[in-house]
Amino acid sequence: MDADQLKTPFRATLEASLSDLRRLRQILQDEHQAMLGAQPEALEQIVRLKSEALEQLEHSVEAREQILSELGLPGGLIGTEQFVQSHFSPAELLEDWKTLLSLSREVGELNRRNGQLALASERTAREALGILTRRDPGNPTYSRSGAQRSSLPSGSLGKC
Repeated sequence: MDADQLKTPFRATLEASLSDLRRLRQILQDEHQAMLGAQPEALEQIVRLKSEALEQLEHSVEAREQILSELGLPGGLIGTEQFVQSHFSPAELLEDWKTLLSLSREVGELNRRNGQLALASERTAREALGILTRRDPGNPTYSRSGAQRSSLPSGSLGKC
């Protein structure tokens, strides 16, 4: 196929990616609220939805990469920008492309923020557990390699 024949499928992959990113943005916003509200039941569902949204996004990106490959263009942003600039007028695709880039950055930032919140929550839970079990906070249950440590606390949680 030549580049003109691939314009319509390319546009479809772009629109699918936009839709998937918008869905993912909403899921990440919901995830953030669930994490702040300590709603583990909601988080379970959100993790499932996030996985599904990422799979859908992956399909549209792979389809776009396939089109670029068929045209002999490099993958990723470089090939996409080359194709867009040489085969679409600014009025045809420029706004969608800018939106896609902006939305990608926003989703990345939301995901980074949620990751930091998850790490902070994990650290707080680990510290609370350490206080309850008299475990040294510097001595985690698992080593860096993932092996379980056997250093149990010498104290007890309660006595009869």
